[in-house]
Amino acid sequence: MVASTVRQSPFCIGKIFSVNDTNHVTESQEVEQLRAQVVALEELLEVYEQETLEKSVRLEAALVDLQERAQQLAYSEEALRVLKSILESMGDGVMVADEAGRFLFINPAAKQVLGVQPDSSSLEQWTTQQANLGSFYLPDAKTPYPTEQFPLVRAIQGEAVNATEMLVRSPQKDESIWLSATARSLRDDSGILCGGVAVFHNITTIKQTEEALRQSEGRSREQAQRLKQTLRTLQDTQSKLVQSEKMSSLGQLVAGVAHEINNPINFIYGNIHPAEQYVQDLLHLVDLYQQYYPEPLPAIQTEIETMDLSFLRADLPKLLSSMRIGSDRIRQIVLSLRNFSRLDEAGMKPSNLHEGIDSSLLMLQNRLKPNAESPGIQIVQHYGKLPLVECYAGQINQVFMNLLVNAVDALAETHNAQPNEQLSSRAVDSPLPTITIITECSDTQVIVRIRDNGPGISPSALPRLFDPFFTTKSVGQGTGLGLYISYQIIAEQHRGSLECYSEPGQGAEFQVCIPVQQTTVCKM
Repeated sequence: MVASTVRQSPFCIGKIFSVNDTNHVTESQEVEQLRAQVVALEELLEVYEQETLEKSVRLEAALVDLQERAQQLAYSEEALRVLKSILESMGDGVMVADEAGRFLFINPAAKQVLGVQPDSSSLEQWTTQQANLGSFYLPDAKTPYPTEQFPLVRAIQGEAVNATEMLVRSPQKDESIWLSATARSLRDDSGILCGGVAVFHNITTIKQTEEALRQSEGRSREQAQRLKQTLRTLQDTQSKLVQSEKMSSLGQLVAGVAHEINNPINFIYGNIHPAEQYVQDLLHLVDLYQQYYPEPLPAIQTEIETMDLSFLRADLPKLLSSMRIGSDRIRQIVLSLRNFSRLDEAGMKPSNLHEGIDSSLLMLQNRLKPNAESPGIQIVQHYGKLPLVECYAGQINQVFMNLLVNAVDALAETHNAQPNEQLSSRAVDSPLPTITIITECSDTQVIVRIRDNGPGISPSALPRLFDPFFTTKSVGQGTGLGLYISYQIIAEQHRGSLECYSEPGQGAEFQVCIPVQQTTVCKM
């Protein structure tokens, strides 16, 4: 029975002996052979079971893989549906074609702005139709757009198109639309070209704004030329009036110029603070993006490096600051002109003169600090105990600013006039450029002295020091109105006195005397 079973097994290897064959083998030998055959059968069975188990594992893995692929396919189909929905709802026109130029997708916006007809099945057919209709033009708005240069045509040929402008004229609607087109090639996983996509953004409003801006700039240039001519005329007139001592008429002319300049500069100055706030908001937004998306997409990172974001962040506030400084300078000139024509009618109030002096010094810190070209200017303050002074605070501050700026300019002129050898060999005990400020109260008046150790003022210039348009500074360095206006503010607006004491090589001292109460008159 055992021999029969073994003989029928497909896994049996070797010779199988019959139990009845007693002529060749003994019973013990037959048993040993059967045992060997059973062992062989068991080994074969074990191999078969192992192979069956491995096949089962592979089948299960294949089933899981198929399930995952089916799920991915479902996700892809859903993503494709969402993407199609997004593209169809976009305001920008989107066109997709395969490498043969057959349209694969056109969203409604593209159909509307580009005039794609339902019967247009290929890119070549459609561009030919549009060329015959004369629909597309180059940015000059005169030259027909070459069909071979159409963004999507170039994209399916492997080219990239970046924000190229084109004009679309619609004969049916009798209107023109400006578009900015960007196109890219489409490639499969192997890098083989399989089509292209083009996006068309409507920039009609931008182009209209640019045209309006160009016209406005043209008008502004014409106005600037007229204003320049007017200023030249006024300057000639002013020179004649100064020479003929007709100061009243000159004041009216200057007042008119100040009024005309004041309006546009106030517009510019008023927009600087909002611009600074907008910039800070944008920079804060950039910080948030960098905080929550520290590893941006490669395209964004490339753009960040291209535009040098770090430098832009550091330089933009400086740019706005320089604009503010320039606007302040123009406003100061306008204020000087207004004071020159006696238009400032601000009310008097008790004021702390020390605060005004300190604020003026604070504004001049950049010019007082040492640098590679200057040793800096030392400020010595000897403040007495002053009461609050009834005055026009803004005007008095302007006087202090004018006097301090003149002292700084005088010291800087002395420094710049010395050869480099003298500057480098300056003795250790040589006095530094110094401005000394002394304040004191005497009876019913306050006295402020501002002294420098600069080159001093020549005796011939002293009598003319407070005349309008007289200046000892280089051309372009002074308006010639600072001391004249300061004298008017002190002498006429505050019933005080402004005097200068100086000798060549001994520096200069300006002494300001103001009554504490305007019911009294300053006495020297």
